[in-house]
Amino acid sequence: MVELTEKEQAERKRVCLALDVPTVQTGLALAEELSDFVGTYKVNNLFDAAINEGINIIEEIRQRGGAVFKDLKYHDTPNTVFNYARDSAVPGVYVFNLHVAGGEEMCKKAVDGATEGAQARGIERPKVIGVTVLTSLSDEDLEAQGLHAKYDYLVKKRTECAKEWGLDGVVCAASKAGALEKEFGSDFIYVTPGIQWAGKAGTGQKQLYTPDQAVQDCSSSILVIGSAITKAEDKRTTAYEILKAMAEPKHL
Repeated sequence: MVELTEKEQAERKRVCLALDVPTVQTGLALAEELSDFVGTYKVNNLFDAAINEGINIIEEIRQRGGAVFKDLKYHDTPNTVFNYARDSAVPGVYVFNLHVAGGEEMCKKAVDGATEGAQARGIERPKVIGVTVLTSLSDEDLEAQGLHAKYDYLVKKRTECAKEWGLDGVVCAASKAGALEKEFGSDFIYVTPGIQWAGKAGTGQKQLYTPDQAVQDCSSSILVIGSAITKAEDKRTTAYEILKAMAEPKHL
């Protein structure tokens, strides 16, 4: 076990490792290996794989000292999302997400469902956050969908809606989080994919940022980091270097 400084321990809670890996066992091995440096694990495709294998991946990660970001991006009728949210409020799930585009009633029902599930299980309610605009999209992609709004405008508008509708935060590009925090406050969570490290950009993301930039710009962000760690030759060393950069960011 590595002895972390007080600042590094605080920043560890903001490190979210994306378990976008082929197998459940690979994901659990990463959770075991990197528990010193990672506080939360983003899980999406592995949920179905774990269910098929009869594995409770949330509990397995919890036993390894981590929490889960349940990244299933709910977007359905309000009552259906209520049920999804209620079932997501289990020990080990720190946060789950939905699409703000699903509308006010759906978002409010998600919070209600999470609250009911948490009360029934005697646990703290998971954070409910809204996807603003996927970081894989650009202005041109939005235009092609018939959304006659620029990327930045739509991110800001959906963040405004998310806060008004009672969500705990949003998913947004790290490069947008600082400006959003200034406008919507640090009592809101900004979960930020698209983090890169050592000049190695992740795949599929058009909005990219580095860990030291991210924490300097936004005090309440959670950094989703994937291939920068999972594809590194020495994963523990890389994860620790990222954590140190977050704890002592360079002034830009």
